[in-house]
Amino acid sequence: MVKVDGEVDLSNAAGLRQHLIQQVQQANYNIAVDLSGVEFMDSSGLAVLISGLRRTKEHDGSLVLISPTASVKRVLAITGLDKVFDIYDSVEKAAARSSSA
Repeated sequence: MVKVDGEVDLSNAAGLRQHLIQQVQQANYNIAVDLSGVEFMDSSGLAVLISGLRRTKEHDGSLVLISPTASVKRVLAITGLDKVFDIYDSVEKAAARSSSA
């Protein structure tokens, strides 16, 4: 699980990108990103999530989003990324979904 808080924008998206890359390099191909503490996300943050999803899928894994805030949900909906990512209200719901798949 990767917990993200505050804002994800041009000033700090590179740190999140690096963390996701490290997760994949450590053979963690199924990543849950907890967005419950994210107040704002711009296109830089979205690009990082897309890149992370691509990296996990290269290894037949997944990157799911957990509990995005209303503002992040809105950005995901506007960009159509709510149709690209699996989004769950809780870690438990994500785990239940993956165990039944």
